[in-house]
Amino acid sequence: MSSWESTGDSSAASVALTAHEVQAGDVLHSSFSSYSVLEFIGEGAFGKTAAAMNLRTKENVAIKILKNKESTQDTEHEVSMLRLIGDLDCDRNNMVKFHEQFVHMEQNCLVFERLHMSLYDLLKQGDWKYLPLHRIRPVAKQLLVTLDALKCIGVLHADIKPDNIMFVNLQDQPLRVKLIDFGCAMMTSQIELGMYIQPHGYRAPEISLGLPFTEAVDVWGVGCVLAFLYMTENLFSVGCEYQMMKGMVTVLGQPEDRLLRDGKYSRFFFTEEQGADSSSWRLMTAEEFTDVNNRETLERPSSLSSLNDLIHFHPKLEAAEMRDRMAFVSLLEGMLHVDGDQRISSSQALQHPFITMSHLREDVDSRDYLTTSQESMKVCSNEDSVHCATSDSSHSDTMDKDSWNSVEALDSVEALDSTSVPKSSTGDKYTSAEVSWDSVEALDSVEALDFVEAVDSTSVPKLSTGDKDTRAEVSWDSDQSISTDTSLPSVEEVDNSELFWCSDAAVGVTAAATASSGGKRKLLRRIRKFFSSLISCCRPKAED
Repeated sequence: MSSWESTGDSSAASVALTAHEVQAGDVLHSSFSSYSVLEFIGEGAFGKTAAAMNLRTKENVAIKILKNKESTQDTEHEVSMLRLIGDLDCDRNNMVKFHEQFVHMEQNCLVFERLHMSLYDLLKQGDWKYLPLHRIRPVAKQLLVTLDALKCIGVLHADIKPDNIMFVNLQDQPLRVKLIDFGCAMMTSQIELGMYIQPHGYRAPEISLGLPFTEAVDVWGVGCVLAFLYMTENLFSVGCEYQMMKGMVTVLGQPEDRLLRDGKYSRFFFTEEQGADSSSWRLMTAEEFTDVNNRETLERPSSLSSLNDLIHFHPKLEAAEMRDRMAFVSLLEGMLHVDGDQRISSSQALQHPFITMSHLREDVDSRDYLTTSQESMKVCSNEDSVHCATSDSSHSDTMDKDSWNSVEALDSVEALDSTSVPKSSTGDKYTSAEVSWDSVEALDSVEALDFVEAVDSTSVPKLSTGDKDTRAEVSWDSDQSISTDTSLPSVEEVDNSELFWCSDAAVGVTAAATASSGGKRKLLRRIRKFFSSLISCCRPKAED
């Protein structure tokens, strides 16, 4: 797998395994299967990756053969993360499937499904020809579904880059991708201030500055990957921390002074200057950075002055393509917000016009381009919602279509600026188009509501009575409760036990408009069915 292969990074320097080095043709035995090593497809500081065949099932697999005992702790961590994500449906959530771990001649071996090639390798083999937006879109959607699933179980990948995203099979399943390499993954409960994670060029500013961080760092990583696919070059420097930060400031703007004041590492990149009435921060010059950090900087002038430059980064094409470029830039502006608290979430991004193609559907002149885009999206047509555990569930953190710029507003670049996105009353975070449970009007306004797939009880978190968040937001995080209001019955009013949405009729709410005939009656029927199922879930069950 590509992140396990030699890609030219210093971290992927060739190494020799010291004891009983595995050779092509060897047979490796685990407690359950035997594997015939076919060839080696990668080598790195961790060890080697072999293409192999499971002699019992005849399945092609990839075996990550790690170096000796020095890697035991890292291996245990990676395996623990792989087993955790194994509780998810890895196919529907676009993550590599982990089969088993075993030891061969004192070497740890991790067995995975065999994938094809990485995004990086695709561009490299294609002579660095950029991907058109109609091919970038399905990749973006699949990765956002992945992030939403990881958020369900409170996991950060923390190493998202083109090398760690692989195509399943370019011949049989074009554009089908999976996220690999969970060696750097961590639980959100393990986050500590000042941790250095993520690779250069794909590292969120809150990591570089030493600020508190969340799963939003992975959204940043995916945003950088999408820009890489479009530009065929890294949006920010991967070889110099200073140039990486300078690129962020140039293209996205400087982080607010309040963030720089709070940052544990801000003074590695920025200097505070005292004015007559107050102080302000500015980015150091290259010389100042070298003096302060005793590190030389590499020159890498940014090819962009803002994300809007991406609209004309490639030759101008038909009007529909140009409108799509504007929507793409709008999505990147949300995913690459320098303030992690204001960055768009994965579930919100799944409702962005670039992903839903709403800006194309409503334009009669975009029909041909829309048809091409829809064909490309068939690879992820069943991924409109996040699939936690092994059953379907809908992401409830959906964005209000009207909160984004209307289709007409997409005609201007200025209208697509991220500052036009409304923010919640609880800080500056993007807010979802949530349905207020304490508002009768919200239920009456059926034109503003629609329902998505029913969810399975195994994937729905418990209802907490202690949550006073009045944003009426349904969160699918495993460590968060469903925000509620007094208009819903409390747990104590039901049976003093924790309440589950346990019926197949339980539904998530999204703010998509429904204009179909009979939509109001259908909506009311679903509402009644939902609350009927909810109440039936709370009734004490007869003992067997």
